[in-house]
Amino acid sequence: MRVATLVSVSLLALAPLAARAEEAPPPKAEGPKAVGLGEIVVTAQRRAQNVQDVPISIAAISGEALAQAGIRDPRDLSLLVPGLSSQAGTAATTTSLFLRGVGIGDFNSNTTGAVGVYVDDVFLGANAGKLFNVFDSDGIEVLKGPQGTLYGRNTTAGAIRFTSRKPTDTFTANGSASYGRYNEIQLEGGVGGPIAGDVLKARVSGTYLKRDGWLLNRVTGHKLNDLDMWAGRAIVDFTPNADTLIRAIVHGGQNRGGARQFQHRGQGIDFAGNPNYANGVPLDGLGYADTDHNLNAGDYDVEGKEKVDVFGASLTASVQLDKVTLTSISAYEQVRRHTLEDTDASPNNVITATYIDRPEQFSQELRLQSRDGGKVNWIVGGYYFHDNLVTKSAYDILRVFRDPNDLLGTFDPANSIGNFVFPYTQKTESWAAFAQADVKLTDKLTVTGGLRYSVDKIDFDFHSAFDDVIFVPVLDFAGSKTFRDLSWRGAISYQATNDVLLYATASKGYNSGGFAGGSSSDPAQLKPFRSEKLYAYEAGFKSEVLGRTLRFNAAAFYYNYQDLQVFVFDTSGVIPVQRKLNAGNAEIYGVESELQAQPSRNFNAFVNLSLLHARYKTFTALSAADYSGNQLVNAPSVAISAGFALTQPLPGESALRLRMDGSFQSETFLAPDNLPGNRVAPYALANARLSWLSRDEKLEFALWAKNITNTRFITYVSPVITQDEINYNDPATYGVQVVFKF
Repeated sequence: MRVATLVSVSLLALAPLAARAEEAPPPKAEGPKAVGLGEIVVTAQRRAQNVQDVPISIAAISGEALAQAGIRDPRDLSLLVPGLSSQAGTAATTTSLFLRGVGIGDFNSNTTGAVGVYVDDVFLGANAGKLFNVFDSDGIEVLKGPQGTLYGRNTTAGAIRFTSRKPTDTFTANGSASYGRYNEIQLEGGVGGPIAGDVLKARVSGTYLKRDGWLLNRVTGHKLNDLDMWAGRAIVDFTPNADTLIRAIVHGGQNRGGARQFQHRGQGIDFAGNPNYANGVPLDGLGYADTDHNLNAGDYDVEGKEKVDVFGASLTASVQLDKVTLTSISAYEQVRRHTLEDTDASPNNVITATYIDRPEQFSQELRLQSRDGGKVNWIVGGYYFHDNLVTKSAYDILRVFRDPNDLLGTFDPANSIGNFVFPYTQKTESWAAFAQADVKLTDKLTVTGGLRYSVDKIDFDFHSAFDDVIFVPVLDFAGSKTFRDLSWRGAISYQATNDVLLYATASKGYNSGGFAGGSSSDPAQLKPFRSEKLYAYEAGFKSEVLGRTLRFNAAAFYYNYQDLQVFVFDTSGVIPVQRKLNAGNAEIYGVESELQAQPSRNFNAFVNLSLLHARYKTFTALSAADYSGNQLVNAPSVAISAGFALTQPLPGESALRLRMDGSFQSETFLAPDNLPGNRVAPYALANARLSWLSRDEKLEFALWAKNITNTRFITYVSPVITQDEINYNDPATYGVQVVFKF
């Protein structure tokens, strides 16, 4: 009954999804009380277009919709985008994104994800750096399927493009303040406008989020899983003439909250691998089990903390020449992360992790493209990416067995007892050349072709040792590998009527190979894995009917996924070993639909649906385990997101507005083995917001609630030593908010 109730809630709809892209003209002015859906303008193909005219599956979400739904980082986007999911191990780092079942659940620092994340056209490589940008947003575009011919880094699953609000021609300001459960305080604001007429404009914005913990540590009485983050951004636009724009962006952020504390689950074995149960309850090797089933409490000897510092800057120059536009984007990004984690999630010191990584990247993109209006629209470009990653991570293993008065006597590297360090550096250099052209064969028929040639060179220098009482080297490894690939895209679109577009596409995506970045003691674990390739075929239509009061888009797709990269744990011994390898092939196919409606000026709704079949065709894993036929990781067969907004006018022309949104996801698995312990049961979520709006909608007072049914589900599972660490989503939260703009 609970799931059925939540599904019925999720079949309602949020506000219309409207996104206005950078440098794009604003949507057609229809007035605040107009009937019908507004035009959605995106720049998915590097030029301003109505999303209904783009032969690509795109989910476009406005900045207002992001704020109303309480989306804070890319992990929350699955609330509005079915088929997009995430797997996250800690509070603000190690985010793995999946789209249409394509992704990899590797939490290590050198992992290149299958979903590219871009902020103001700058690709973000570091996992932790992706979580500080969803504020003062002008909108987000989620592009589904391989992306290569128009974007800096080639990706197999898709791309998420964040666009921040830019300086305005007149003075503008906006802000919000929210207070909620667990003493949550969230502040956000921005101000901008002209500094020197039309020549110089600027905007400054920032956000702050602080929340007490909701997880009780029964050992100390402290509350854990707290949040303490801030981020800021400054943008300056210099326009010396009508044909030139030079934009400088500087941003930064910091996290000082708690690292995610996990729930404990014993594996029912002791350190010798023998069964270890008490009254049918599986214990860990020390005889401990968390048996109260309270997801808001645990027993921890270490209270994790996280320190993350992010800084970035970019310079974009765009020059309109006679019939072409030349664009240059230079960008620098750096992240400093230090995480202390109670990996065993128990009162015993079985294993404590320290993750230290310092990624530093520079990228340069040059694009030359035709001005719109002709029968042929084309773009050519080049891209360079350099990333230097330095890590100094360590696992303190089985300190519980060590006598503090006799460290040398109990220090035992032969039995993996000690402080195991595995520092490494990885340097990545990527070069690419790309081109794409749209050719109008007739007024209604357009064909598209694109190519991208990529070269990725990776240098890897790895060391591991026991470094506690004495230094005992274990492994020194150095490797270098260059990966090359030619990606392509072809499409045909037919504008059947002014309101109906038919399209079909075929494309190839590529994600370069590399080296595993986890703790290793055997050179075989560091053998480079191959590049993965995805051949994608899609056909769909986009339509608007009934006087633009109803928008219905749908697409069917088929993926031939080859040499896909997978992250697994070798659990043949007492201590699990991380491994990254290539599966054989996988087959993915499915159908997606998007329905939006605004039948009246005071009501709008949407329902989005994803039906997915994602299975390994051939996959022989470790110890000859055959995973062929298993479901891919984070690939739900059914995913739904939906919502509605109902406005009730009040005397004096103010109004009350009720917004609700919900989502449902069928069962998924967090590991390729599809074992019951790695299963995520079907679940549904529901959120609500009731607000009062002033006559001009420049002032809003709201009551909000997220996860109003307090649904809990597993977001991460990892085997440790005779036990599993399990991460769950946050409990229900609610609060009040005031929003203003002028």
